[in-house]
Amino acid sequence: MTKTFKELEQAGWHAKAANYDQWVAPITTQATERMLDAVQVTSGSQVLDVACGPGYGAGFAVKRGATVIGIDFAPNMVAEATRRFPAVEFREGDAENLSFENGTFDQVLCPFGLLHIADPDRAIAEAFRVLRPGGRYIFTVWDKPPQHEYFALVLSAVQAHGNMNVALPPAPPIFRFSDAEECQKVLTTVGFVDVTVETLPLTWRAQQTQDYLDLLYQSAVRTPMLLDYQEAVDREKIHQAILDGAEQFKQDDGYICNWPAVMAAGLKPGD
Repeated sequence: MTKTFKELEQAGWHAKAANYDQWVAPITTQATERMLDAVQVTSGSQVLDVACGPGYGAGFAVKRGATVIGIDFAPNMVAEATRRFPAVEFREGDAENLSFENGTFDQVLCPFGLLHIADPDRAIAEAFRVLRPGGRYIFTVWDKPPQHEYFALVLSAVQAHGNMNVALPPAPPIFRFSDAEECQKVLTTVGFVDVTVETLPLTWRAQQTQDYLDLLYQSAVRTPMLLDYQEAVDREKIHQAILDGAEQFKQDDGYICNWPAVMAAGLKPGD
């Protein structure tokens, strides 16, 4: 029986939870304080961190004096977050069906999780529901190529040597929320006001070109699915094209590419 996108995402993050800190955290944590500032997380805030991963958003919020609950659908991610931030309460949970009463939180965060949710509109609506009037919601996603140089490299390699239309399980468009107008539309449709969307100029530093493949397979889930479905001979050509293409990012102290993110936030109107 073919697994759904949601099942593959859950299994993938469960399997790769221990790798996140080495490969992805140096990128995502560049945005964490910006997210907390944008939704005004301070001492006494009641915060929900949705799709919390290893818990960086929750952990940083607790350092500000907030009370935080973090949820993730991957059990190993919950275990990893608990190990890293033992002062925070982490639970297994589904972003599309939050197990909290209406109006529970002052802020809801979704750091780089929306791309991995099968029904992101429902997840945003659930965030709106559990916010108090006057509460704030924020999410981050990756920007699209060509601005995002890593995705541009990988996807151009697939386009040149493989098949972009392999039979993957149905899934939301990967760069849907990279578009500022789409972010505005979705957040306002749910009911948020004072919506803001901005680009965060993040970067990724690698030591060698092999890191460009290792990151892909060690700590990503959605993009490797595309490569897994390629013919073996084509996949090898794609790998080589990624390694060759990574040379363009060579600098004196390693390999650096632009890895920008889009950050969108909204306010739940007061009574």
